[in-house]
Amino acid sequence: MQEIAKRLLVALAIVLFAGVSASQSADGRRLALVIGSSAYEAAGNLPNAVSDARQFGAFLSSQGFDTDIVTDADRREMADAVSRFARKIGAEDTALFYFAGHGMQLRGENYLVGTDARLANEFDVAAETLALTDVIGAIEKKAKVALFFLDACRNNPLANRLNQEIEGATRSIATRGLAPVETESAGTMVAFAAAPGQVALDGRGKNSPFTTALIGHLAGPGLEIGTAFKRVIRDVRKATDGKQSPQILSSLSLEFYFNTALPQVEQAPVATPTIDPKTIEVEADFRKALRINTPRIWSFFLEKYPSGEQAELARQMRAQADPGGQSRGGSTAAERENDLALNQTQRRDIQLALAGRGFAAGTADGAFGRQTRQAIADYQKSVGVAGTGYVDEEVAKQLGVAVKAYKNGLYSSPRARRLEPKDFEGLETDPRVLKAVACNPYYQKVYGSFEGHLYVAMQGGFVSRTSAGFIAKNCGGYLATITSAAENSFIASLLNNDPRMFRAGYDERWKVSYKMGAWIGLVQDSAAKEPRGGWKWENGEAMTYSHWDKNKPNEGKSGDDYAMFFGERQGKTDLAGLYVDAWDDMGAGDSTSAFVFELE
Repeated sequence: MQEIAKRLLVALAIVLFAGVSASQSADGRRLALVIGSSAYEAAGNLPNAVSDARQFGAFLSSQGFDTDIVTDADRREMADAVSRFARKIGAEDTALFYFAGHGMQLRGENYLVGTDARLANEFDVAAETLALTDVIGAIEKKAKVALFFLDACRNNPLANRLNQEIEGATRSIATRGLAPVETESAGTMVAFAAAPGQVALDGRGKNSPFTTALIGHLAGPGLEIGTAFKRVIRDVRKATDGKQSPQILSSLSLEFYFNTALPQVEQAPVATPTIDPKTIEVEADFRKALRINTPRIWSFFLEKYPSGEQAELARQMRAQADPGGQSRGGSTAAERENDLALNQTQRRDIQLALAGRGFAAGTADGAFGRQTRQAIADYQKSVGVAGTGYVDEEVAKQLGVAVKAYKNGLYSSPRARRLEPKDFEGLETDPRVLKAVACNPYYQKVYGSFEGHLYVAMQGGFVSRTSAGFIAKNCGGYLATITSAAENSFIASLLNNDPRMFRAGYDERWKVSYKMGAWIGLVQDSAAKEPRGGWKWENGEAMTYSHWDKNKPNEGKSGDDYAMFFGERQGKTDLAGLYVDAWDDMGAGDSTSAFVFELE
C-alpha cells in the first residue's frame, strides 16, 4: 500500500511540474540586469562586489536569463543601464535586478550609490545615487514577475558620515542597512542581504555570504523561490554567526521556479516529517506583517508571538518603522481613558454601575466631576488596582460597560497603499480597520484614529463629490465631519504625507497655482445666496468650527456647494512643499484625487 501511494505521489509530481514547465515557457522571456561596484572613488574598495555580480550573472545565464552585467558604474551609468533594461521588458516577461555594492538609507528611503559619489551633504544624494523606489517602479510596472536582489547593505563610510551629520551621532545607528520598501505589483519580490538595521558582510572568500547562498540554492530542482530563499537565510545566518539575516520584504504572490526540473525521487521509503501547525501559523502571520509593515501591525504580531526567531526579527522591523518608539511606550491614566473616547451614554452607564455597587458617583449625567472621579478611585482600590480615578478598558469591563481603546495616531503606512484584507486576518483587532481595508480595494488608503473615530483617506484618479459620498456610505461611514482645530490638523496630517492625495494646477483666470485635496462632508444649502451662509455637515452635526483658506468660500462659480482641502499661491509656482490644511468650496462637477471619510 505504501509503495502504491509513493508511485501516485511521483506521478502527481510529474504532472504538476510538467504544468509548471509549460507555463514557464509560455510566460515570456527571462531578462536580468546585474550591477556590481567595487571601485568607489571616495568610499573605499569592496573586494567582492564585482566578483559577486559576475558570478551571479553567470549563474543567471545558466538558468536561461538574458543577462546584462554592468560593473563599477557611476550614477549616470547605473541610470542608463536601468533605463535600457526597462525598455526591453515585455508584459509577459520575468525581470530580475541584482545589485552588489554600497547602498544607504536616508529618512526611510533607500539609495544605490554610484562609484563617483562623494555625498558631501544630503543635497548630493539625488545626484550621486539611484533611488531604489525608482528602480523598482521602472521595472515592476513592465514585467509579469519582477525579482530584486540587493546585496547592498554593506558598511558605507560615506553614508555613515552623512547620516551622522544629519541625525547626530546618537541616532546614526538607526540608519544602518536598508529600509523596508513598498511595491505596487502582486508579481514583485524584493530580497535584501540583511534585515533592516543590519550591515551585510562583503565576505572573506571570493563572494559575499548572500550571493554564495543565492547561487547555491535558487536553482534547486523543483524549488519554488520562497522555499529556496528560506535555505538562503539559513546558510547566511550560519556563515555570519547570526550577525546577518536576509529578508524578503515584499511578497511574491505568483509561484516562480528558477529550475523546473524534477527533484530526484528517493528509492527508499522516506518518513513523512511532522509539520508543526504553530510554526506554519507564525510564518504565515510574519509574511502578512511584512506586507503591511507598520509599527501597529508589528506590535500586534509581538503580542501574539512574544518569543522565538520571528519575534526578534519583528522587533527589528518595528524599530525600523518607528525609530523613536512613538507608537508604543507608556501613557498616563488620563490618556488611557481618553483613548476610550467614551460617549455620554457610556459615561452615564459607568456612573450607574458605580452607584449600583455602593460607590456614590453623583448624578448619572455623563459628566465625570470630582465626585465621580473619587467613586472610580474608591472602586479601583476595592478591586486591588491603583486608584487613579480614571477608567481603563479593564475597569469598564468589570463595571459591565463595553468599551474599546483607540489610540490617536496613524495606523497605516504614511503613504497610501492598496491593501489585501487577508493580510490583516489574525493580526488587526480594530473591526473598523478591517471594514475599511475590505471596502473598495481598488483605492489606495491611509488611515488613523482620532478621539475614537477612524479616518480613512482614499486616493484614486479623478474623484467627484458624488462618487466620494457614495463610496463613504457604502463603506459604512460618512465624509469627514471636522469640529475642532486638533481634528482638522490630524486629518491634514494623513493627507500631506502623500503628494498623490492632491491635484496641482494653475488657474489662468485667477492667476494662482493650486493644490486640490480631499473632499470632506461639508455642504451648503443651495438656497443660500452668500458664500459663507448655509453650510452644514452632511451627517447632521452643527458647524461649530471652520478653517477656510484665505478669501474662501468665494462661490467661484454657481453650485460650489461642497468643501475640500485646498491651498493656493499667487502666480505660477511649484507647490510641492505647500502643507495644505485649509478648505475651499467646489462644485459637484469638480474632481480631485482623494476624499476622507470616518467610521465610528
